[in-house]
Amino acid sequence: MAIKTEVEQVENEKHTVVLKVEIPYEEIGDEIDRAYQDIAKKVKIPGFRKGKIPKAVIDQRVGKDAVLHEALHEIIPFYYPMAVESSGIEPVIRPEIDVLQLSENEPIVFTAKVQVKPEVKLGSLGKLKVELPPEKAVKEEIDNELDRLRDKFATLDVVKNRAAKTGDYVLIDYEGYMGGKPFEGGRGGDYMLELGSGSFIPGFEDQLVNAKTGVDVEVKVAFPKDYHAQHLAGQEAAFKVKVKEIKTKKQPKVDDEFAKNVSKFETLKELKADVKKTVDKRLEAERTAMLRTRALDKMVELSELDLPSGMVDQRIGQMMEDFGRQIEQSQGVGFQQWLAQNNMVLEQLVEKYRGEAERSLKTELVLETVVKQEDLAATDKDLKEEIKELAKRSEKPVKEIEAEFKRLDGHEYLKYRVSMNKAVEFLAAKAKIKKEGDAKK
Repeated sequence: MAIKTEVEQVENEKHTVVLKVEIPYEEIGDEIDRAYQDIAKKVKIPGFRKGKIPKAVIDQRVGKDAVLHEALHEIIPFYYPMAVESSGIEPVIRPEIDVLQLSENEPIVFTAKVQVKPEVKLGSLGKLKVELPPEKAVKEEIDNELDRLRDKFATLDVVKNRAAKTGDYVLIDYEGYMGGKPFEGGRGGDYMLELGSGSFIPGFEDQLVNAKTGVDVEVKVAFPKDYHAQHLAGQEAAFKVKVKEIKTKKQPKVDDEFAKNVSKFETLKELKADVKKTVDKRLEAERTAMLRTRALDKMVELSELDLPSGMVDQRIGQMMEDFGRQIEQSQGVGFQQWLAQNNMVLEQLVEKYRGEAERSLKTELVLETVVKQEDLAATDKDLKEEIKELAKRSEKPVKEIEAEFKRLDGHEYLKYRVSMNKAVEFLAAKAKIKKEGDAKK
């Protein structure tokens, strides 16, 4: 289509351009026809049924200018993306549209003022150095895994001749009071509490250490200010607690019999060999993930870019919308109500999200630049491999996953995600690694 575009930088407004678009009048015939149809359905003209009003009558009664203005509702959404593509700009916010010319038999001219993606100057790969902690001792990790298995298959034996201590389990009944009156949600019976687990209000478990079976204990605590139940947050309370039973954990001995009981193996040697495989795989995955994260963070730190304000504001808005939906789903309250309950104003939440929004945007822009400079865009082969992996993880047929992406029009998103992952892998492969604590080189 024979549209003309022209881009001008806006003075004193960084990252802002004006895209001027000129569309030949003969190009918009379809849009004008639809505008006539829409007007015919809306207006009432004596002697004509809605939707059946001739164009000449509409021109006479409503006016050609009104038809052209109606046509703009389709002209701009249709031609603006085409103009963006042909001009080569990358807008990051919605455009401010200004119609400069709208006359019969004359080119349609409008401008779109937008902020565009900033230029990114990537840091030198030669300076891409990351620190990683020393590799964990495999034997120690194997022992930790075996300890976890021992803990999982431990038994609880009743203690009769001593007081409770940290690490014990106490079976309790309890009831909480505020101002001498019981409060909602403060009562429980036959509750098994591990002392030292931190599963109760801070200070609660400590006051049951040295308690004996059959003894009543008064526990005084203060609920944390950020406690999930708003009516209790920051309040002081007293609990009447009855210790009904004390139990201690008894872990099994690590031998061949233990191996038989907790696994498919007959000997402890076989179990340890299998645990070693699992540990090796986990440690390698952890170290790879840490290398990828730190290499990316370092490249973002080394790179130079200046984020457009509108881009940041738009990302903050998206984050707050997501947060609002989460609050409504998890707590059943609206966004404004949540702000009031937490004594927070909107501006505080905006500032809270600003740093996170800027970090995520810088990271994305750096990765996009790496993809372009290193020619790492996802290929058809990459996409096929990714879909196979998704099918494997979800235990669904490959064709079903492909159909799902096609239905949701998600191939562009998948291509973007795979390209970004390739960029992260590229940076991790190029990074020079040194151990944490080593002298700087």
